[in-house]
Parts: sequence; C-alpha cells; structure tokens
Amino acid sequence: MSVSANGRFHVSAEGPLQVAETVALALHYTPPAGGMQTGGNLWIFYDIRQFGERTHGYDSSGGISVKGPAGTAWEAKALVNGGTMRTFDIHPPAPEFLHALHVKCVAGALAEQDRISIDLNTAPEGFVLPQNAIEAFRFWLVEDPSGELTLYHPERDKYYYFLPRAVELSVLESNPLAITAAAPTVLQVTTPSHTTGQANTRVVVTDSFGNPVHDAEGEVTLRTSSGETTTSLNSFSAAGVLPVQAPADRVTAVYEGIEGASNPVRVDADTSPYALYWGDPHGMLFNQRPIVEHFAWGKDVNDLDFAGGQLFSYSICISEIWDELQDAWAQYDLPGEFVALPSAEFATGPDGSHRHGFFPQIAGQPPVFCEDRPGANDPKLHARYHPDTVYCRDYQEFYREMKRRGALIHGHFHTHFYVQEHLAEIYQKQQTDGVTEEEKINQFLMRGVKLGIVSGSDTHDNRPANPYKEPGPSGPAGLTGVWAERLDRPTLFDALSNRRCYATTGVRIIVDFRVNGAWVGSTVQADRFGFTADVVGTADIEQIDLVVNGDTARSYTPNRQHVQLEDEVPLRFSPVGANYCYLRVRQSDGNRAWTSPIWLESLA
Repeated sequence: MSVSANGRFHVSAEGPLQVAETVALALHYTPPAGGMQTGGNLWIFYDIRQFGERTHGYDSSGGISVKGPAGTAWEAKALVNGGTMRTFDIHPPAPEFLHALHVKCVAGALAEQDRISIDLNTAPEGFVLPQNAIEAFRFWLVEDPSGELTLYHPERDKYYYFLPRAVELSVLESNPLAITAAAPTVLQVTTPSHTTGQANTRVVVTDSFGNPVHDAEGEVTLRTSSGETTTSLNSFSAAGVLPVQAPADRVTAVYEGIEGASNPVRVDADTSPYALYWGDPHGMLFNQRPIVEHFAWGKDVNDLDFAGGQLFSYSICISEIWDELQDAWAQYDLPGEFVALPSAEFATGPDGSHRHGFFPQIAGQPPVFCEDRPGANDPKLHARYHPDTVYCRDYQEFYREMKRRGALIHGHFHTHFYVQEHLAEIYQKQQTDGVTEEEKINQFLMRGVKLGIVSGSDTHDNRPANPYKEPGPSGPAGLTGVWAERLDRPTLFDALSNRRCYATTGVRIIVDFRVNGAWVGSTVQADRFGFTADVVGTADIEQIDLVVNGDTARSYTPNRQHVQLEDEVPLRFSPVGANYCYLRVRQSDGNRAWTSPIWLESLA
C-alpha cells in the first residue's frame, strides 16, 4: 500500500464548515500518468464514526453525481446500503470504520491531465457535515485506472478485501477540512467529589453535540449557597474556587444565559487514606483522530482523572500504531493530573468473547495478538506487524500471557464467562440496561470468581465518557469511581487490582460502602458484619439495595439526595462458601450505581 497526498485528489466545500451544517461538497480526481481506461474504478472512503448515525443515505437519482470530460460516462453508488464498511487494506492511515462509495468509468477514458468532479449529497441541499468538530476531516481514494481490482466481501465476515491480494494499492489522501463546533449550548461543570470546604470547579463550554466551543469568550459566574465568584474563559474552559458547605454541596455555573450544575461534592467526609477518582476504563480509538486526542479529550474536555483507550489487538500489533500508542501512554502519564491506562481489547477464541488487558507499564511491553475473527488473521495484515508481537491462539493462552505480564483482565458485555478476570463491566453505551450484565456477573460471583465492578463507554469515536449519540452505541457512557491513595498509574493499577472501585451509568454518584470499616474489594473475617453507606446522588436517591450472594437482602427508599445508612449484613447460604455483598443504587432520574463486592468469611 502506497499512500500519498499529492494534489491529484482533493475536496472542496462551500459555506461555513460547522458541525451538522449542509454544504456543497465535491471531490476532484486526476488520474496518474497513463490516464484511466474504460472499466477503471475509484473507491472513496471517509470516516463514518464522526457522524451521529451509522448509515449515510444517498438518493439514487442524484445523491452522487460525476462530471467528466465529453465522451466519458460514469456509474456511482454508495456501498453497504449506506452503512459501515470495515477493511484492513488501507488501515492505517484510514480508520477501520468507514463509509464507502464506488465510482466506475463505463465509457470513454481519462487522459493524464483530465479531471472528474464527484458531488456528494447526503441531503437534497448537499452534504451534511459530521456532528464531531475536527481539524482534519479527510477522504481516501483507492485508484484502479486499469480495472484490475475487485472489492470483495466474504460471506459471514465483517471485512472487505481488495483482490487480487498481491496488488500494491495506490491510496490517495485528500486535503483536510476543518469543521468547527456550533454555538454554545451546554456547560459541563465538575468538581472533585470530596473536599474540606473549597471546591476547585471547572467549566467547559460545549455545543449541543458535546464539542468544546474554542472561540467562547467572556466570564463565567460560579455560585454555591456559601458564595459567588466569576472567572474568565480561556478558550473553551474556565476554572474557579469557591466555598462549599457540609455535608454535601453543588456548584452552579452561568454563562450567557446557559446554566449548568456540578456533580455533588462531599464536604469534610473522612475517606482517608483514599480519594475518589473518576474515569472511563473502556473507550475505543476508532476514528481518524490521532490516538493522543483520546486522552486529551478525557483530561481537558470531560475532566476525567484517568482513561483507558483501546484498539483491537489486530490493530495495536501494526508497528506504527504500536509506536503511536506507546507515545500517547507516555505523554499522558501525568501524576496528580491525569493517567492514561495502557490497554488493548482482544476477541478471544474459541467463542469470540471480548476481554481487555491492562498493562502495569509500557517499558519492554510487546504488542499481544489474540483474535478469532477471520479478517484479523489475514497474512497481508500480519506482514505489517511489529517484529516482537506475541501471538495467543485462545483465551487460555491469553490468560497465561496476561499473567506473565502482570496485567489486569477486564471483562466486557461480550465476555461469555469469567475465570481469571479481575474486573467485570456492568454497564456501557452498547449494553445500557445493566440488569442483564448484573445477573451474569452474579452467576460467576456465586461460583467463587472475585470480580470488581466497573463501567465505561465503549465509545467508538475516541471521546472517553462521551454521553452523546454516536454510530452504533445508543446510550450515554458509564463511569468508574476508584478509591486510591493518589493519582498515578501504579496506584490506580493497584486499586483496580484490589477491586476498590464501583460503576455508575455516567453520573458522579458518590458511594462510600464499607463492611466492618473495610472498603469495597476487601475480604472481611468476623462473627458479625455491619455495613455503613454514605451515598450522595446527582438526583434524589429512590432506592438502595443491599445484595447478598445474588439476592436483595435489604431495600431502602430514602427519596432524598444524601443518604447515610448503618445496618447489618444478613448472611445467606452460599453453595461454594463464598459469601459476598454489594450495594446497588437507583436515582429518581433513572441513573444507577453498583459497588464492587465485599467478601465475607464468618468465624462462627
């Protein structure tokens, strides 16, 4: 594959290039030396993950029109019924999830100096721009001037292949389009979840799609019942400090008539030696943005403390991607500010269950491959792999390799069974009910598997904790809260290894649940088990359930925002002798939280 941006393929667009606007857009192509024959092909690709929908419809009578020299005739159509195409043959630099068009010369020929223009209209008035602001939105073109290539789709496989496989593809990259955010609409307001009386508050100004509005100017007013302050915007964000009152408080921000409220902040609560940190352990890097932007987004836009950013192992093993990942992980290892968690996703055989591996360090770490899907085992793809790649055939070899490297194993809603996993994902954008996963997780907890409970996004657009609609995933992202001594990679890794974490459906509900003073993830040995819970919601707490060995043992219906409980844990019969309990929280607005279990060993 040879990739070039040499001016023979470029894009032009008229009008303001602002997210979701409709503009006149055309692609312009000039053939190489020797021209293009009758029967020649062009395949045009662009990144579907930047848009809000998985499909891109074109009207058959005029959605795609081709203008060429006199005597030429062209056929053009959108492939895969306007949906998503996946191919490794031009990846990288093109992303994996693409929309594709096919243009064919059916009469006449193009000389070297000739040019064709291809107008794209995804709406009657023109091309609807993506909903994600991006500095460099591109198109890619595979040229086949002599008509020797076929784009082939094997039955029961997700991936498309150019045949014959021995041909070196000529891929042209267009000039970039800069697409800006829309008008300010939303204020994202965050504070640390615990404080001794002063709230360090951050405000991010976004449009209705969650894009930060970089040209926002002016002052933001911050208020609590204890005080008020103003702070100036620096690009899309502002920060300020103001007093908050015990036992719990929130900060309200106002900017040009737009109002937003912060997450709750618990004041003067004793959580020593731990602080509560928020992150998204499961966010995918599927789009054309640089990998490093995943972590920049988590830190600077969604104000996370940590994020894991995954690609499937068939991608991380490509040499240039592995180098880019390592650079991004190193750049965003920022103790006290933000932590990138080195990780990858694996489709482990023989059943295709998806599992994540989180690596404690990047020094000396080779890429690991474990994929059961046919497309991932294409020799042409593997020829581009890093020479140190470690290959695993199935989940058992995957377990051994992760253990050898001291890695954490994180489940996924695709994970059919848990054996050596440390963490189980109870909620994410693609599996939003939580109930199904909770039932499955309890099946394995009751068999004696020790699992911490986490939640993430499985975002497919490189935006960790993204609450907005995107192609495929339908719901808002989840969040994971981690109790750790400090914010750095080794300490977070240790906290997750010890299952000192809990999951929410994307809001920063504070849940401090302990048994006999021991934190979530612990094992408690005692004659009697008493628990305490300190819960501060982002809305009124409608119900709190104490779950013991898979059954609801106690239910509380407080119907207020701040709840403190103290009660005993009634032990139930466990067929394997592994007793455990955890807390499940439901708010009046439907948001939920689940803590990791605490395991109970009776001395009686």
